[in-house]
Amino acid sequence: MSAASRVMAGQGDIRTWQEDFYRELHQHPELSHHENATARKVAERLKQAGSQVHSGVGGTGVVGVLRNGDGPTVLLRADMDALPVRETTGLPYASTVTTTNADGDAVPVSHACGHDMHVACLLGAAHLLAAGHRTLERPGRHAVPAGRGDRRRSVVARRNRSSGVRRTRSG
Repeated sequence: MSAASRVMAGQGDIRTWQEDFYRELHQHPELSHHENATARKVAERLKQAGSQVHSGVGGTGVVGVLRNGDGPTVLLRADMDALPVRETTGLPYASTVTTTNADGDAVPVSHACGHDMHVACLLGAAHLLAAGHRTLERPGRHAVPAGRGDRRRSVVARRNRSSGVRRTRSG
């Protein structure tokens, strides 16, 4: 069995919580730089996966680092903010959230962007990597930032460098 097959072997075990997590995020979206509840949920899931978690990166960003010895680094990233858009899907878990935007106006909020799915997929990958990381042929660190914005990315990069995570190029 290949290393990838060994890592993916647990996919069936995470599907239920991953789908539940997606629906929870979808139903409770938060605008950019206000993803406080989302960040807490992401941090909790990353901790459950065995990651060292850094919260508040660039504001509401979250970084999870799964250490697996010296070697290359795998970086997974997902945006987690929603848009000021009313959801009209009719789904049983559709967002009915409204909030106040930066201008003080009440606005509807939804994950019309798909970031809820991105986060659920990222967390699934983090759990699979954590469960199978000892079977990987090349050890390394797996950094999992979830956030948004150029400022946040630069903060994530600085924090990763300070914790020993280095950018590598695949070739």
